[in-house]
Amino acid sequence: MSDPKDELGARFGDRKPGEKKPKDDTDKPHNTDNTDNMQTTSDTSDAGSKPGPDRDEDATRHRRQVPMYLSDERAEELNNLYEQLDARSKIAGNGGIEKHRDFMAELVDFAIEHEDELADRLGVEN
Repeated sequence: MSDPKDELGARFGDRKPGEKKPKDDTDKPHNTDNTDNMQTTSDTSDAGSKPGPDRDEDATRHRRQVPMYLSDERAEELNNLYEQLDARSKIAGNGGIEKHRDFMAELVDFAIEHEDELADRLGVEN
C-alpha cells in the first residue's frame, strides 16, 4: 500500500496551485486511471433546491454572535437546563426547542425583562 501523498505527487507532478495543466498530457500513463469513471451527477434544472446556507434572513446564522465566557461548571449547568427544557417540550408534544434561536434568545429576554431583579443580584443599586 503506497502513501496517498506519493500517489498525488505522481499524478500531479510538480505543478503548484494556480498553474495550468500541460496541454498535451496524453502520453503519461497516470492520467488513464479515471477515464472509465466519468459520470455526471449534477442536475442544473433544479437549481432552486440546491443544498447550502440558509437563505432566510431571520435564520440564526445571520444573527450577531455574542460570546459568553463561562466556567466549565456554569456552561454545563446552562447546557443541562437547555436539555431539560428541550426534553420537556418534546414530551409535551411541542417538538422541542432550538438552543440558540429559542432558548438563548428567551434567556436574554428574561434577563432584560427582569432588570431590577438582575441588578439586585449583581449588587447594583437603583
